[in-house]
Amino acid sequence: MKVTTLPGHNNPIYSVIAHPNKNLFYTAGNDKGIVEWDSHTQQHSRVFNQIKGTVYSLLIVDELNLLIAGCNDGNILFFDLATTQLLETVAVKGAVFDLKFISHKNEILASTDSGLILVINAVERKIIHQFQSGNDKIRSIAYHKNLNFMATVSNDELIRIYALDDYTFVTQFKGHESGVGSVAFSNDGKFLITGGRDAHLKVWNTNNWQPEHDFAAHLFAIYQIIIHPKLFFFATASRDKSIKIWRLEDFSLYKKLSIDKAQEGHLLSVNDICWSADGNELFSVGDDKMVKIWEFDAVVG
Repeated sequence: MKVTTLPGHNNPIYSVIAHPNKNLFYTAGNDKGIVEWDSHTQQHSRVFNQIKGTVYSLLIVDELNLLIAGCNDGNILFFDLATTQLLETVAVKGAVFDLKFISHKNEILASTDSGLILVINAVERKIIHQFQSGNDKIRSIAYHKNLNFMATVSNDELIRIYALDDYTFVTQFKGHESGVGSVAFSNDGKFLITGGRDAHLKVWNTNNWQPEHDFAAHLFAIYQIIIHPKLFFFATASRDKSIKIWRLEDFSLYKKLSIDKAQEGHLLSVNDICWSADGNELFSVGDDKMVKIWEFDAVVG
């Protein structure tokens, strides 16, 4: 896979997100700013400032022209995507690890290091509901509209399932040893995929929440799982400095992206990854302060 490396941060990068309708993506971490990149020119274009803390999570709500950042200081920052102006700061208890937008409800979900899940009205930018999902760090949230389920994963090793329409508790089950760090639903809703600090991937049947696959996928903790928007693939990122691409039909390894395998890759932990809207590019960021663009279409197109 062809890869381009973009220097531009002076500190570790923890989050990356792609614009759903433009050739733009955004990266942030411990630099006190969010960098906007053009994936075609491979240059950064703007910086969103007025950030005092470290950014752990990013979210774009294109319908409302918002770029949202969840920070370690307990602030959720709402920026105008067009002007970079800071519109609102919502203060919460504890660091914010993940943000998800539920478009059909106009609601934003935010997870914290205290186990608190916040539901925010995206239009009014106000907290309208909150509930505890355990008492430990909630590293990641996923949801599936058609299934009417949302899932949270935590350092307490549990996976918790809730009804998406009213956030009532459905069930919980132990996921991984030493904590669960990442979660994603397959596009067809048949599977929930989780990654743990034990370096394992687990695949759960969403009909009965029983495990169908359990295997060592990396050498160290798995920090992110992302489903390809169009093809039957998903990708994982790990503290072991590698990115792996897997086939969804049988969960076999398709490609490993790392220094030792691809002669290109991150030198330190890969903290976050995301697909471009068309799925032709994979963006990655890590502790080595580097942003990488992997041209996925060059391999499978």
